[in-house]
Amino acid sequence: MNSSNDLRAEKKSTSPLASLFWWSLIFSSLTALGILSWTSSIYTFSNPQEKISYKILTKLDRLPPIQKFSKSSPPQSKVGYRSPRELIDSEFSNLSGVHLIYQNDILLKNYIQNYKEENSIYYIKGDFIITKVRELDNSDTITNGLAIKANSKNFNKADVIILLPFENFNMKNELLGSEVSLKSNHFSSVVNVSVNKENKTTFTIIPIVYGKFEINDNLSLNLTPPKKLNIEGQWPIVFKN
Repeated sequence: MNSSNDLRAEKKSTSPLASLFWWSLIFSSLTALGILSWTSSIYTFSNPQEKISYKILTKLDRLPPIQKFSKSSPPQSKVGYRSPRELIDSEFSNLSGVHLIYQNDILLKNYIQNYKEENSIYYIKGDFIITKVRELDNSDTITNGLAIKANSKNFNKADVIILLPFENFNMKNELLGSEVSLKSNHFSSVVNVSVNKENKTTFTIIPIVYGKFEINDNLSLNLTPPKKLNIEGQWPIVFKN
């Protein structure tokens, strides 16, 4: 009889301790989930260039539209307007592997965020000869417009891919072999850098003031900011031979 009473007394004494343990475990789990959710939220908003982050932010309508900057107040660059050779020598020399991937993440992030960080933009200038032209499509990061690949006239270790977002164009074949000059009033921003096996550097650029863009004396286009990016698009874009 006494042993039965002792057993019941022991159960009563341990019951509050067990409840406290389980409540503590539940509270700790909820706290951990809250911290994880908070951390994930910060990462998502801080890294819109990541594929998952961009898709989440787009679905939630939490990304600002790509901005059309005014020529009178464009984003400021700490290095100003540079030729391909100058950019390679001062900013993009010896980039490869994870370092190049990281740099391209930053370039795309700054573009998506409309260069909200001070001095986060690189402008390119120079004279180029057009070698390839194609329309942008749904496989590209920018899905409407024209892509122009052009060799630097003064530096054979660099070329550019100019992305021109706009609607309807059917004169691309007439551009091959012609010259295009990227001037300071184009505000051509570098959004990607790649280096091929021959150690040739390709700068992918977008004129961020959009509006009227003169390819040559006989042809100008009316550029518009892309409404949405295909974050799955390949960098740099591929031109068929």
